[in-house]
Amino acid sequence: MSKINKLANSDFSLGKYAPRNWIWTGKRGGARWRRYGAEGITLESNKAEGSAYWSQVVVCKPGEFYRIEATTTCELDAQSDTGGLVLRVEALVNGRRRGEPCTTPGLRYADEPIAIRTYFKAPQYIRRVRVSVGVVDAVGTAWIGQVRVIAILEPDEMSHVLAVPPPTSAYARPKAARTVCVCSDQGGDRPPTRLLSAFFGESKVHAIRAGSGSDPIRPLSVESDALFLPDPLPPPSIRSLEQLVDLASERIVVVSLPAFAKLTRGVATLRRVEQLDDPIHAKVTYANYATPGFALNDTFAYAWQGRTVGSFVQNQFRRTEGLKNFCCKHGFETMLVSMCEKDVTSNRPICLYKPTAKGGLFVLDIEPLEAPTSTFGEPNLGVHLLLSILGVTQVGLGQYTVPLREEAQLRDAIRETGLRCEQFVVHDADVPVEEVDQQLVTIGGEDRSYGLPLTPKPVILVRSGLTSGDVESVYGAYAWFKHLVRPPPFACTYVETLASHFRLAWVPCAAPWAVRDGWRRTDLVRDSNLAPASPMELEIDDAPIAALIDVVSCPVNRVRVIFSREDDAFRNYATWLPQLAIAFAAGSCFARTAADGDTFNDRRRFAWRRVRHEVQVEVAADAFTEPIHRDTVAAGGKVMRIELPGCDADFVAHSIHRTALAATLLEQVVGLQYGIIAVNRSSCPVHFDGFPPVGPGEPLIVDRRDPILQSRIVQVG
Repeated sequence: MSKINKLANSDFSLGKYAPRNWIWTGKRGGARWRRYGAEGITLESNKAEGSAYWSQVVVCKPGEFYRIEATTTCELDAQSDTGGLVLRVEALVNGRRRGEPCTTPGLRYADEPIAIRTYFKAPQYIRRVRVSVGVVDAVGTAWIGQVRVIAILEPDEMSHVLAVPPPTSAYARPKAARTVCVCSDQGGDRPPTRLLSAFFGESKVHAIRAGSGSDPIRPLSVESDALFLPDPLPPPSIRSLEQLVDLASERIVVVSLPAFAKLTRGVATLRRVEQLDDPIHAKVTYANYATPGFALNDTFAYAWQGRTVGSFVQNQFRRTEGLKNFCCKHGFETMLVSMCEKDVTSNRPICLYKPTAKGGLFVLDIEPLEAPTSTFGEPNLGVHLLLSILGVTQVGLGQYTVPLREEAQLRDAIRETGLRCEQFVVHDADVPVEEVDQQLVTIGGEDRSYGLPLTPKPVILVRSGLTSGDVESVYGAYAWFKHLVRPPPFACTYVETLASHFRLAWVPCAAPWAVRDGWRRTDLVRDSNLAPASPMELEIDDAPIAALIDVVSCPVNRVRVIFSREDDAFRNYATWLPQLAIAFAAGSCFARTAADGDTFNDRRRFAWRRVRHEVQVEVAADAFTEPIHRDTVAAGGKVMRIELPGCDADFVAHSIHRTALAATLLEQVVGLQYGIIAVNRSSCPVHFDGFPPVGPGEPLIVDRRDPILQSRIVQVG
């Protein structure tokens, strides 16, 4: 590990009187440290203002990526939003700090060890950085087990933002599991058993021991919609591949790679790969009902902890001609392949799928669901995959998203979307994309008057990326605007209705672009001369702005729509929007996260739970202070602010749900400007407040002049 980790004495174990190689800095007093057994160190702070760090200088290569993380538990009370246990990195030139440091969001409570994980790209001309871990503006105790700085080629996770994955309804689900059985020698002690119980309910999840000897448990007799065989050996009662396939004919079966290899009698050979530099990833190579929200070749973390501290491990099938012929003969598809640091261990099958008459057979290790988590929340994507396999996930408009690293890449992707979709019209300067700092997107071209007077349609303007690092708002709005121009057979069902009444416009990224990588978003724009871009001149047919909608994310797990004042428009939204958000929900999400309304820096409040957001409609005049807000209101338009959940570390792990949430909320907020617009993306009809039932995949479109809406407005008014 010492050859990989660039920090010396990374666990603080060396040194007679103080940890060797580390420098202690305790500002303003009130902080002390003590040893914690053979490894790790404890910091104690009794003063709410001040900071105390352990620091070490590391030699780095300009332009190289590093994974920086610290394993910790803590119990801290902080008065400020930034207080708590933090990691900090400072670029050094001639021993002096250059620019502002990068700091992680303050972690306040973690009763189980968690890795505060970040990624850092060394700036050009920087060859040394100072890495610090400590307590800032908080009172309490923190334990630090190990700190790691590991050089990597670049983060392997990848998504394809130009792709628009098909909706969940595009693929037929063989079965939506309602009951689950876990067959393991550990019985109900495996974490997935508890996880599945949290989703389905304890009465719906049954754990049995695989058994051995004269009276083994026989999975063939288990009556469940889904069966898990996670152990490295198949149950004694399953002796052949034919028996396993027969078991999957009536249900969904998930079997581990080692157990499946045993049943192939040597055809499928296994390799166990362990690496230190970065989590091992999985790449999607086959799309079906089990991969909703993913595009082909999307890559996400899928591994578990290895024997060496800080390492990651994954089982893979060797890519042989014998395995290829076996899969062709028996009808198996390779759904996921590996992505590792070396070519020899990449593109190896890690998930096989065989459809059956009333179920399916999946060959997949579920240990990544059991892996210790980090602030990046990697197991959430594994759970999403598992629940999709069971046929119980609905993703709506969500899409797995890894933010593009450079602003030029984002601007170029938006330009490319305009080239691919004629109705996605991009307005920006006629310069190389590296010089573009402002863009405007409109849906549809100019209206043609054919010589007749033409009254410009009122504009609905959406703005996202108002602060650097706010990737939730940018990619959530991007998902909705891509949906508006989606081609058949999954074309948007209401875009023509909206376009006949309004001109839809979007400012994708108003502030300088930055990717958080686990750092606090306020630290991302390091160049003090780089000011936020000035508002772009909006020349859209000289039309009035009917509504200005700002989309932002905040470090609280809640959803709010804020108005500048309490008027008829506010009351209309307060009446309808919470109901729409419940009836036409943004898909279903089950994740390890904070409860609705909680902040993300208290890990004690994290649990595996169904994510349900109650949309709050409120008034806050101080949220609208820009000239464009005042001009819009003065011209008779409405200003609104959509606030979404946005933890600074785990967007990628929650990107499918959070982009779905943003896109669906935009759909409903904009739809209320027309009357009511909502789409049922569930598998069951929606019965909504006196309107006719809305079938799966169908929209609810109601003009504001409809008598039922008029009567409600009178009642509310």
